[in-house]
Parts: sequence; structure tokens; C-alpha cells
Amino acid sequence: MNLEFGRTNVDIQAVSIAVELGDAGEAIDIGERINAERLSTERRARLAMDLGRAYAQRRQGGEALAHLLEAEKLAPELIHTHVAARKAIRELILVAGRAASPELKSLAERADAQP
Repeated sequence: MNLEFGRTNVDIQAVSIAVELGDAGEAIDIGERINAERLSTERRARLAMDLGRAYAQRRQGGEALAHLLEAEKLAPELIHTHVAARKAIRELILVAGRAASPELKSLAERADAQP
């Protein structure tokens, strides 16, 4: 079943929990220290998505977009179907307004996350 266990996976779970609880700072502090190179594509995509959501919570649009695009590159279906990821993309569009980058607008279109 290709299950993954260990300290890194625990840290990835801690990032997800922190984001769900609205503690973006904690999520970023933990997440940016994780070396996920040897993990599965799914775990790396999940980490990137959650970091993108955390940065979106802090209104750091550039960092949020970079992580969300990385997650999409690794696992497009995750970003395109995950309710919280789509909500974060929608919020980034709303915050950016007319200044939203073409990359962000394109991601919102692909994820069906336009406001």
C-alpha cells in the first residue's frame, strides 16, 4: 500500500493540522524546515498545498501561489478538487483584485476557483 511513516510524515501532518486550525505561522515554521525530497509525490504535493494555504492565510500571495503551483505540478487533481485549496485560490484572487497575476488567474481557471 506504499504507506509512509516517520518523523517527516508526522511533521507534514502537523502542517496540515496547523493550517486547518488557522495557525499559518506554525504551519510555515514547520513546513519550511521539512526536507520532503524522498517522499512520495502525493506527500510532497500535500505539503506544498498546505504551505500554499498557510501563506494565503497570511496574505503572502507570491509565496502562496508558488507553493500552490508546485502542488499542482506534482498532483493536479489534488489542487483541482480539494475544497480548501480552491478556497485559498479564490481568496488570493479576491485579495489581489485587478492586480492578480496571469499565473494566479490561470490557476483559478484550471481549478474552477474563480470568485
